[in-house]
Amino acid sequence: WHNYYLRSNLTFDTFFKEHILSQGSIYQYIVGFQGAARDPLQHMLPFIFTDPIVAKEIIRYTLKEIQPAGEIPYAITGCGAIMPSIFKPSDLQLWLLWAASEYILATKDTGFLNEKIRMYPTFNGIQKEETVFSLLKLAYGYLVNKIGKGRHGLLRLSNGDWNDGIVIEYVPKKDLEEVRGEGESVLNSAMAVYVLKKYANILSMMGYHELSNNVNKFAEDLKNAAIKQWTGKWFKRAWLSEKLGWVGEDRLWLEPQPWAIISEIVDKEMLDVLVKNIEELVRKPSPIGATLLSECIKSTKSLPGVATNGGIWYSINGTLVWALAKTGNPSAWDEWKKNTLAVHAETYPSIWYGIWSGPDTYNSIYSKYPGATYFNQNLSKERNPYGLNGLNWTDFPIMNMHSHAWPLYSLMKLLNIEFTCEGVSIKPCIPKKEYSIESPLLGFKKSLNRYSGWYNPIAKGTYKLEVELPKEEIGRVSQIKVNGVKRELKIEKEKIIVEGETLEDGIKWEIVLKKGRG
Repeated sequence: WHNYYLRSNLTFDTFFKEHILSQGSIYQYIVGFQGAARDPLQHMLPFIFTDPIVAKEIIRYTLKEIQPAGEIPYAITGCGAIMPSIFKPSDLQLWLLWAASEYILATKDTGFLNEKIRMYPTFNGIQKEETVFSLLKLAYGYLVNKIGKGRHGLLRLSNGDWNDGIVIEYVPKKDLEEVRGEGESVLNSAMAVYVLKKYANILSMMGYHELSNNVNKFAEDLKNAAIKQWTGKWFKRAWLSEKLGWVGEDRLWLEPQPWAIISEIVDKEMLDVLVKNIEELVRKPSPIGATLLSECIKSTKSLPGVATNGGIWYSINGTLVWALAKTGNPSAWDEWKKNTLAVHAETYPSIWYGIWSGPDTYNSIYSKYPGATYFNQNLSKERNPYGLNGLNWTDFPIMNMHSHAWPLYSLMKLLNIEFTCEGVSIKPCIPKKEYSIESPLLGFKKSLNRYSGWYNPIAKGTYKLEVELPKEEIGRVSQIKVNGVKRELKIEKEKIIVEGETLEDGIKWEIVLKKGRG
């Protein structure tokens, strides 16, 4: 169903000559823009597994938006026009680097880096072209040199990151310029540690070892800066200015927490504390997915439990599922289920949306209208934080692609899939005795005494698969097959190593266990 909805939303853009997975809902169909640029780069992630041609088109579309200095416009409107916007986010290059790196590492399609992209604008006889490799390098340069780091060694915030309202909604107008100059994002920094290591990997695959080392060094510096923002309970959210100080000391902001886990910024002691606080403060209280805040903010322009003031977001909870799976915590499966349309329909049966499709955000239990999405609750007093007076998310509360993309992508992350230069690693975290997850790129099947699967990247060759199973099960391994041929058991760092050559339909592998007791 989700795959159907994503494919149905795939639209050809006659200006960029590429298909785009627009965010849809009120953004496309009421306001009339295709954005923010980070959103299609999330919607395309499931297509890495199911249809790499589609995944590449979305990446190309974004590359064609890039400006000469490496800036990516917030949104596109009309026929290829850059939408005037108050938002100057600091995270767009990160999403591009992640999407492109994930695609290349998954499919091993390094030839994509040599493809030529016609730069914006693409009319009036302008024919300037750059390779995908050069444009990704340009985006990285913009991240390092234009966005850069602030006084705490964190990536700067500009006037927003993933959260468009982190500055515009919470900072007084008279302080906006100061914050734009001084602010730093813990979210961006934590995310960048993971993303830049992936980007460094594809640089290494292409033989650009010096640049790869420089990227890894930048990521490591961000990791060292981010770890200093640990409060003893969770990570701070952002630094605003000398006058306004830190956001996220007095309450848990969920956005940076999953990335701190995914990027392995936390040590064991921090991890236990952080997971416990996430569980108790934002996960357990909510029946349909974790809330963005542990406590709503009274002084903001948004009402309690609505949007970024403690609402519920697919985009953030998708990373939470991934982070919890990485820890091996069974709550990852529970969080995945909580964010499904089925659970929303059962919990709030009187709300017509959130059944077969939905918006990008739902009101949480802290709202007067939990399970709904944003609308003006004060008809006599407009309270839209972005100045979009008269606009309600309920005007078009379905066909937002986050509600369809993240359930698919985070399902794959329940297998702890990580694509590497050499192949792929898997550490399943689904508490079921038997299940099967299948896609053209990768499949994984679990039965009572058997694990099996396949890996079928675009570039054929010999690849290394790492399968991490519980210690008890590793001790019961009786047979391993690769492409139908028996192999000796090989274990490295508690992982079963499976190496093989791709045949017509990829590498097929099988791990057979002796029957356990009971």
